[in-house]
Amino acid sequence: MTALATLLALAAAAAPAPVTLTVRYNAGSGRDHVAHLRCRGDSAHADGFLRTTGAHAGCRRARKIASFLASQPSSKRICSQIYGGPQRARITGTIGARRIDRRFKRTNGCEIGDWQNAVPLVPRVRAGVTP
Repeated sequence: MTALATLLALAAAAAPAPVTLTVRYNAGSGRDHVAHLRCRGDSAHADGFLRTTGAHAGCRRARKIASFLASQPSSKRICSQIYGGPQRARITGTIGARRIDRRFKRTNGCEIGDWQNAVPLVPRVRAGVTP
């Protein structure tokens, strides 16, 4: 491998994974809110409700939880039966080479925990307060 090829490989490995996500959020009203997050290198852009989160914060979180977003919850996990609210969200797109298609709801303790893990990509929900 030439020195130039080695440098290019190292630069590519050091570059943060590109992020292209669409987030659909429904507070339970039947109306979807849609937001997009696009991250390339140090450049970040967010629209919709993700603007208030900040694009760079959203990109950092998406990259940090990429494995979580690319996986589906185990059907065998045991969850407390606590209802967190009617909110629903779906995150689709890519983070690096990973395809993302993860759905969120707040119908039991596990789902509430998953939702909290995905904040700020999904809106923070406080008890009794719908964003």
